[in-house]
Amino acid sequence: MSVWKSSSIKLVSLNIEKSKHLDRVLPFLARRLPDVFCVQELFERDIRLFSDMLGGDSAYVPMTRRVNETPPEPQGIGIFSRLPILGKQVRYYQRTPGRIPDSDTRDRSTFRDNDYVVLAADVEKDGTPFRIATTHFTWTPDGKPDDLQRAHVGKLLAILERLGEFVACGDFNAPRGGEIFGMLAARYKDNIPARYATSIDVSLHRAGRTKPRELEDKMVDGLFSTPGYAVSDVELACGVSDHCAIVASVAKARP
Repeated sequence: MSVWKSSSIKLVSLNIEKSKHLDRVLPFLARRLPDVFCVQELFERDIRLFSDMLGGDSAYVPMTRRVNETPPEPQGIGIFSRLPILGKQVRYYQRTPGRIPDSDTRDRSTFRDNDYVVLAADVEKDGTPFRIATTHFTWTPDGKPDDLQRAHVGKLLAILERLGEFVACGDFNAPRGGEIFGMLAARYKDNIPARYATSIDVSLHRAGRTKPRELEDKMVDGLFSTPGYAVSDVELACGVSDHCAIVASVAKARP
């Protein structure tokens, strides 16, 4: 039988919706002070803000260049750690060779051309290594699976299989109970408590005023783990961005 080590890390994952909610996100992080912060929709220009806030090490991968920003701004996913980062892995399940693809929030269909990637970091606390991964999965216009998502989830699962033991979090753009989320949950433990029906903050989401009922069952953010980890004290914290923040404690098993 495995024995759970007393050492654990505090993990936060959040889609920050670019720079729209920094006045909420930064104070939230200052209060919670996670050991590891996984972030989606991170503008490259804001990396310094989070590095200054949390200190320690960081990793960042651009997924797209938002051309509707002035000037156009790279946007991607990041991992910020107040603990030492021992190593990083970047694995793409869609990539445009030689350039960062352009996208425009005024035409959301351009999101389909983004680079899609898994970013993993090995961090260490009290001599114990932890592997934390994050991704921002392929967007669809209505939250329903299509052939591109199906192709990408197969590639994503192959990438995760090669990571060994890990905890993976992020915005999966596919609701719990659906085909894509179900494929992930069939292989890895879904650690979001069943009492939460949605990870969308209806009060801050762009569709909250016009289609609030459609957001009430959209658990699109995920926190998955392999058997080598125990994830506990999971909560969704709202009032931070258009998505709720995932907050959790992560412990590691000792053989």
